[in-house]
Amino acid sequence: MKNRFVKGDHNVISDISGHKFKRSECCFNWKGQLVHRATEYEPKHPQIVVRSRKEQISVTDGTRTQGEDAALIDPPITLEQMI
Repeated sequence: MKNRFVKGDHNVISDISGHKFKRSECCFNWKGQLVHRATEYEPKHPQIVVRSRKEQISVTDGTRTQGEDAALIDPPITLEQMI
């Protein structure tokens, strides 16, 4: 970049690319780096600060009790039939 005079503005070096820009064209990204606003700026990704919700773990009144074991084969096979 050619040195051009802008009253009240100074030259800065970008932390990412190393190119020279005017300070009024730059801003800080979420990592604290001074970057060019139009070409190098990246906003913070929303998934970085996801907050989880606390779960309410409790037994409700509508729970089922364990039932009796049922035979899988009807009629059941006897020991004599197996031999």
